[in-house]
Amino acid sequence: MVDLGVRANVMGPQPISQVPQPPAASIEAADRLIAALIRGDRNEVDALTDEQAREQMSRVADAIRPGTYDKVTVIARARVANHFYTKARLTGPSAAPFTLQVRMGQSEGGNWTVREAMNLTGVRSGWTK
Repeated sequence: MVDLGVRANVMGPQPISQVPQPPAASIEAADRLIAALIRGDRNEVDALTDEQAREQMSRVADAIRPGTYDKVTVIARARVANHFYTKARLTGPSAAPFTLQVRMGQSEGGNWTVREAMNLTGVRSGWTK
């Protein structure tokens, strides 16, 4: 029989590794961004958005009327490489729910900024629920 090394590592159930948690600064930046979108604070939104994503973020911000939404539900957080995704649903008393997804990345200065933004309202995909 072929030697497989330490047999405890190749037979039977394997241990499940720890799920990596997003850095607190990434979560804080995403929360600040969503709060700024709800308030309609375009200066704060622009400050939290990387240059390459400004057009996408502008389209998302244009779709959200200030003061319309008062509750945020984070649907999911995910990690791909060193970027963290946040998918959130905004709800308000007199508006249809609004779903958005942002991808946050860390800049060279250490700040977390939006690298990609998508309006998922009414969109059916693998990311919708």
